[in-house]
Amino acid sequence: MRMFFIHIQKYFLLTLLLLLVCLFFYFHLYDYLSLSTIRKYHAAAEQWTMMHYKSAVGLYLLIFTLLIACGIPCATLLSLLGGFLFGNIAIIYATLGTTLGGLTLFLAVRTALGARIAASSVEWIKSAEQGFQQNAFSYILMLRLVPVFPCWISNVSAGMLNVPIGTFICATALGVFPATLIFTMMGRNLDKLLLAEHPFSLNTLLTPSMIFSLCGLAILGLFPVIYKYVKKR
Repeated sequence: MRMFFIHIQKYFLLTLLLLLVCLFFYFHLYDYLSLSTIRKYHAAAEQWTMMHYKSAVGLYLLIFTLLIACGIPCATLLSLLGGFLFGNIAIIYATLGTTLGGLTLFLAVRTALGARIAASSVEWIKSAEQGFQQNAFSYILMLRLVPVFPCWISNVSAGMLNVPIGTFICATALGVFPATLIFTMMGRNLDKLLLAEHPFSLNTLLTPSMIFSLCGLAILGLFPVIYKYVKKR
């Protein structure tokens, strides 16, 4: 009986997140994660935020955290919305939501699978874990900075490979900050963008220059790893 409860505790958080993902798709909640929804309700959301600011911040952080924890791609859209609703301070709110959501998924995966992977006798798994842990900060920072990789990849991989919690939190917060800063600043003029003659999409926001800039930061983040490799050679 004791082992049964230990197993329940071990897989509870990951099972809960998987259940939330199933409910998210079953009820077609992804239909609401769109610019068309924001275009329809942004005025009402702005008015409600002005009347109930603290509740709006709490709800924003809760939604942001849950969606990121469930691996739902929403950071760009919610950062834009946060910039529109809260102004400059949304940079902190969006960074906090992304970090808390990532930490939730990280802990769920680490609790359920981390010990099993650490105890694995397969040579390439042990080698991958050791290599990732030695340069965990740089690898997570790179995955966060490059907009090609979904957030959940770094959350899951870090959890599976038993990255220290402090390293994960610091690398995540630092890695998501540049893109969060850009999109929340754009969000301050979201009402004008929504009413513009030429409609825009989330894809058009990621311009080549922005992608190259973020990739450049990612390469700088990997510099310690590259330096170690060259030094060994």
